[in-house]
Amino acid sequence: MVSTATRNSETFTLTTPSEREFVITRLFDAPRELVWQAWTQPEHVRNWWGCDESKVTVCEIDLRVGGTWRNVMQLSDGQEFGFHGEYREIAPVERLVHTFIYEPMPQHPSLVTAVFEEQGGKTLMTETTRHETIEARDGQLNSGMEGGTRQSLDRLEELLATQMEN
Repeated sequence: MVSTATRNSETFTLTTPSEREFVITRLFDAPRELVWQAWTQPEHVRNWWGCDESKVTVCEIDLRVGGTWRNVMQLSDGQEFGFHGEYREIAPVERLVHTFIYEPMPQHPSLVTAVFEEQGGKTLMTETTRHETIEARDGQLNSGMEGGTRQSLDRLEELLATQMEN
């Protein structure tokens, strides 16, 4: 049996439209409201965020402009990595803008804009990450984040499929 995640994995793209940005897109086989809930509610985020070899040990979301978020990802070998940011703009089910800081490297914050577009019962997510420098963008791109993001979004697709069955 082919899982929903496998079926839509090919819709993942990562592009570099400018020297300080990268853009990720992914089509989810779920309505926009469901994708928004899975993206913004801690009880869902902790089940999909991070790479396959990880689990989320801390997931805090204060979803309001000026509110903060924080996730801690623990790898199977016990290593933990923290990430946090502040919400700058929230347009429910449509758009979410927040800062993104990898805690071991707080000197390289980025600004993330996620847009969710309904497309015939599916949702196209477009996430633009803008760094302060070319070096910071390239450092994130060379960190293995593409593979981890693909895995994370596959896990989100699986969660969405489960929620749609219920």
